[in-house]
Amino acid sequence: MTATARSTVRSTRWQTIGTVGLVEVPAPQAGPYDVVLDVGACGICGSDVHAFAEGAWISTGDPMGHEFSGTVGAVGSEVSAFSVGDRVAVNPMGPCGSCAQCAAGSSNLCARPVHSSFGGLGDQVLVAHAESGARLFRMPDTMSFEEGAFLEPLSVAVRAVRTVDADLAAPIVVAGLGSIGQCVVRVLRAYGAADVLGVDVSPPRLQVAAAAGIDVLDAREGGGDGVVAAVRDRWGTSDSPYQPGSGNVAAFFECSGAQAMISVATAVTRAGGVVALTGLSGSRPRVDLDTVVQKELRLRGTFAYTGDDATEAFRLLASGAVDVAPLVTHRIPLSKVDEAFAAQHATDGSVKVVVLPDRP
Repeated sequence: MTATARSTVRSTRWQTIGTVGLVEVPAPQAGPYDVVLDVGACGICGSDVHAFAEGAWISTGDPMGHEFSGTVGAVGSEVSAFSVGDRVAVNPMGPCGSCAQCAAGSSNLCARPVHSSFGGLGDQVLVAHAESGARLFRMPDTMSFEEGAFLEPLSVAVRAVRTVDADLAAPIVVAGLGSIGQCVVRVLRAYGAADVLGVDVSPPRLQVAAAAGIDVLDAREGGGDGVVAAVRDRWGTSDSPYQPGSGNVAAFFECSGAQAMISVATAVTRAGGVVALTGLSGSRPRVDLDTVVQKELRLRGTFAYTGDDATEAFRLLASGAVDVAPLVTHRIPLSKVDEAFAAQHATDGSVKVVVLPDRP
């Protein structure tokens, strides 16, 4: 069933480092198990910025945008759970469901993802196998398209927080307050974390994090050594073999990918604590492995999310337990998508840039 038929649509495609183009492409067609969405909002992710600015994880002509929500515009003949006109948030991950990782419950590490949905920075996007797993979530009337577009980064945060399983009464640091870090802060607060410190270099990001009810620290004040000293002053020190006077942080969520913050993380996390690496760096940062060994730190990477993580993220959104609306600092029409990338790349001036349909 189709609401409105279109022969072509606009889609943002990566061209070369620092350049994206909005091009006309054939309109997506729903197969029997698919739906086509009219995009209502699409966020620009940190990985999108790495692709834009560095050419990381992308090739010329690839479609961009994976944080999106929209209205169902067409459904396949075998789709029964969704109808034209439904407003939905999207889990773009499309695991195969049959590889060893999927069988083990780690579909975020799927060896052969086959139905992943990209192209949210466009007029329309195809969501293949829409009823398999947790792909689409029907939004309540109270949820905006902008809020629905946060399902993807919030799912990343849910996985990070649930995987680490930190002591929520103990000291916790979140470094890197882009959209992932901001979502980690909000998930921690929703789960009852009492003592969280956010670290970043961007004044607007620090301000938005502080408004969520945590203390914040500007990493530019004294550099990495200054952050280490500030964290030790705040929570005291701990001793362990060959590591006297170490920090006393129980869990450190590193969401920036910055070398300086990775070094801070191993220095201030106490023996037996966990350093969760959630941010992508686009390079190969050095890690003080002697400190990791001598303090028996758990160095834990967390990547993407499973369908269960997405389901929990949607619950937090729909219930109001997590409020993402304050994170949106820029709303830019699709016709000016190049400006949207420039704005998201300018970390001192943005938290979350959302691309919206052009208004008539």
